Amino acid sequence: MKYYSGTGDKGKTDIANRRIGKDKEIIELIGTLDELNAFIGFALSNTKYLDINSILKKVEKRIYAISACVSGYATLVKREKIEIGKKDVEDLENDINSISNEIEDIVKFIYPNGSESASILNICRTVARKAERYAVKSKINNGSVIAYLNRLSSLLFVLSRVVNKRDGFKEEFF
Repeated sequence: MKYYSGTGDKGKTDIANRRIGKDKEIIELIGTLDELNAFIGFALSNTKYLDINSILKKVEKRIYAISACVSGYATLVKREKIEIGKKDVEDLENDINSISNEIEDIVKFIYPNGSESASILNICRTVARKAERYAVKSKINNGSVIAYLNRLSSLLFVLSRVVNKRDGFKEEFF
């Protein structure tokens, strides 16, 4: 199998059966989603808590689904249409609500440090926010995608705090 095509050597790529410039915001979004999934994979390899890994694996699949939706390849990945909807956002909210009972409410800014796992989750959080910004700039017509990415950054923040608490790291406030 050949792992390269050379068709992108002039700054264009294929998306939904058309050629567009790699400098377009939609390509930035797709690349940022890919970056986010790579960091989530890194978080999975460094997090020892099964419940958190289970949540991250669900997120990983949904990020691929978002990439398929925004790139126009959703119908090519499976025979049925892949969608991101309100239920996906509600699932994230349920995960946030169920795991956040382990941590205290905050009233100050928290430094994004602590254990290696928590720090990686904080990197994931910032990349999720970057993906959300690109989704807005790209004028994604599925509001659930933007809401999902917004809730995802909140979930990753909560997960980083939970990991720090479980790992015995004391939060530092600004």
